[in-house]
Amino acid sequence: MKFYSFLIAFAASVSAVSGALIAAGAPDTTVCASEKIAYETYVGKDHNVKLTYSHCADAPLVAANGHEVAALDKRQSNNVCGAACNTYCWSPSGGGPSESDCTVIADALLYDSQNIGVLFNVTATGTPTDKITMQYGSCLTYFLNQDFTTLVYCRTEWSKLVNWLASDCDASNNAHGGLCVATDQRWYVQVQHS
Repeated sequence: MKFYSFLIAFAASVSAVSGALIAAGAPDTTVCASEKIAYETYVGKDHNVKLTYSHCADAPLVAANGHEVAALDKRQSNNVCGAACNTYCWSPSGGGPSESDCTVIADALLYDSQNIGVLFNVTATGTPTDKITMQYGSCLTYFLNQDFTTLVYCRTEWSKLVNWLASDCDASNNAHGGLCVATDQRWYVQVQHS
């Protein structure tokens, strides 16, 4: 937990220093080319958060600097729960998700963590469920696996990232959503207006 707090503080300082450069060059939304929905349901205590498992054919890969890359190297470990990621916010302000709507998603992730399990799988790129999307009201977040193997991530960390991005990449910080790209570029979490 202390390590994650350190990562958040570090990401905040990096974002503050380079926010203007990154925000100017970062895409507003990453395209999910030829998205095919594999499964949809509703989750959370009140079953009010839409959960979608889908596949992105030929989706552009996002690098640790927030820009598109050509390819990724194969990695060894598939458990990326708690792995470091770099935060990028999109400017200018306006049109972002409601922080309170994003909190509903974060709470649904925590609820499912306690009732289903902390860990979940996101299958490899080119498989039916390499993207998992959650949506409530104006807030949409997704976890995209950019690797060639199935990744394991945790709902508790995704919940923290949703809250972090919704509060740090909001209108008061001259932003309208953002993403956190794994430092090894294998995955990223994005928060945006739905």
